[in-house]
Amino acid sequence: MTHYEKQIHHRISRFVPENSVDLAFNLWKEKPFRFIIAKARNSKLGDFRKKPNEDWAVITVNENLNHYSFLITYVHEVAHHWVFEKHKGRVSPHGKEWKNAFIELMLPFQTTTIFPENILKALNRYMINPKAASLSDIHLAKALKAYDPINPDEISLLELGQGQKFILENRLFEKQETRRTRVRCKEVNSGKYYLVHKMAMIIPE
Repeated sequence: MTHYEKQIHHRISRFVPENSVDLAFNLWKEKPFRFIIAKARNSKLGDFRKKPNEDWAVITVNENLNHYSFLITYVHEVAHHWVFEKHKGRVSPHGKEWKNAFIELMLPFQTTTIFPENILKALNRYMINPKAASLSDIHLAKALKAYDPINPDEISLLELGQGQKFILENRLFEKQETRRTRVRCKEVNSGKYYLVHKMAMIIPE
């Protein structure tokens, strides 16, 4: 294993379940990419991008995810990478090609040696027809949330009533209408509107 491969292996090992490390690393080794651990983002859990002038694609995953959420997000983005390598951006980002790739890549991880039974049950159901965002599946989102670090002051935005105020990233918001996976929220001080994921952890006012 080269020095760079050891760096990637170590980076992956810090964030995914122990029994999934080698499987996750092998996905990188088969089709390498720049792998970046990103700061927490409320707009997304991870992303994939490939610029025409760059040799390697870039995959980022948020550092604040629990091990199980991190692994699912990682494989989700790797599936984008595999599809891009084959189709060069000529297919829909979350179309049948991505779904099939995600299902194929995720299958070896769907075992009780990697996931607790409650997550695995929800994950198996979700993977029958995976959507663009794993947290759009409320059963999987709730199962994963149970393994997040506990902050007694926090609740999910989904649990807050419309019109109520909350703190997110030290800013005061008012919850507006809920859409499919996101909630339209008004920042009180600026009057600007933002879309926040409905499972984002917030502190109610």
